Amino acid sequence: MSVAIQPKGWCPGALRPMLSGDGYLVRLRISGGVVMASAARAIADCAQTYGNGLLDLSARANLQLRGVREASLPALVEALQAHGLIDDSAEAESVRNVLASPLAGLSPDAALDIMPYVRALERRLASDEALHGLPSKFGFIVDDGGGLSLSGVGADIRFQALHGEARPRFMVSLSGCDEVAVIEASELPDVAARLAIAFTIEARQCEAPPRRMGALVVHCGAARVWRAAGLAPTQQALRASTPPQPLGYHPLGASGYLGLGLACGRLSAGDLAWLAEMALRHGVSELRLTPWRAILLPGVDAHAAQNILSQASDAFITHPSDARLAVIACAGAPACASAQSPTQDDALSLAMLARALAPSGVTLHVSGCAKGCARPSSTAVTLVARAGLYDLITQGRANGTPAQQGLDLTACRVALRALASPEGAPL
Repeated sequence: MSVAIQPKGWCPGALRPMLSGDGYLVRLRISGGVVMASAARAIADCAQTYGNGLLDLSARANLQLRGVREASLPALVEALQAHGLIDDSAEAESVRNVLASPLAGLSPDAALDIMPYVRALERRLASDEALHGLPSKFGFIVDDGGGLSLSGVGADIRFQALHGEARPRFMVSLSGCDEVAVIEASELPDVAARLAIAFTIEARQCEAPPRRMGALVVHCGAARVWRAAGLAPTQQALRASTPPQPLGYHPLGASGYLGLGLACGRLSAGDLAWLAEMALRHGVSELRLTPWRAILLPGVDAHAAQNILSQASDAFITHPSDARLAVIACAGAPACASAQSPTQDDALSLAMLARALAPSGVTLHVSGCAKGCARPSSTAVTLVARAGLYDLITQGRANGTPAQQGLDLTACRVALRALASPEGAPL
């Protein structure tokens, strides 16, 4: 299978890797966020053998291998293909952007088992050439209505399983639109395709075609998209809920699951191999990837969870009070050629001050440039690298207007302390 090199600035894949500062970035779109423990062990081996031994878990629950050498790409793809981790084509790979509830098929409080519908949607996206022209960031969410809600995670098209229905049904919503439609569960792949094609058609009518559903809705309203897809919204969308807390041990039916977080989504090949080995040793056949940069081990009891936690390295975040959860950063320099500072190291050095800004959630985003790849949404404080120093933005994105400029790390610490104090500038 051939491998095409992806230009900078585009979403990479496994068949279209992208050159970055530390080599090629190879992104795996794990189907349904479910990776078999044996496959996770193979991914770790590939990261060590063909890359620089580092991986990222993205906010879309994708695994990325870093530092892959160009000469190694064909062998890497062949190794990943043996574990069912490679799509039939680069086009199918590019559009198969489906995020599912991390405990799909396992959560007793879910409205229904969404996994068959997730698989059907993925097959439709991969096989329908009419959908292969979708922008590479265009994404879908399928939420089972269980405790680990995806309501706070962005998506262009969202499907929410409904509780209390006589037969399986989903509520469908569009980014930027407050109205929803209700469909039969069996209609999900077809409805997703119709909405995606409607987006493509309507976007082409714009002088500067939007690449995301929210931007299109702002430009021309949602009514035209609904109408082109043959749907009529019937009610108001649900409000986003508080982000769930999946870390540590949680009872789940007869057993439970263990959630382990990753600072800035980064882990080593050795850590992933260890986690896969722990899963297999305790009879867990699969790992579940989440958009909160955490990995879940389902089907473990409290005793097994405690055994795993006792052996976990400091790379894993095991408790929601960990200050590292207050920060997020991109790969930074030298891993990213666009970055102008070692953002992850700097972010972690500021984690305690970032947590002082608020008792929970991400309060500090450290970005290597104004693109803000690690966090497109607004953050209490954003530091944007510029010429080796940082510009500070409050309540904004990385491309916002700075409140302070040209700060070194010491000045950043001073600014964060001031913002966290009662006398500091309001956030």
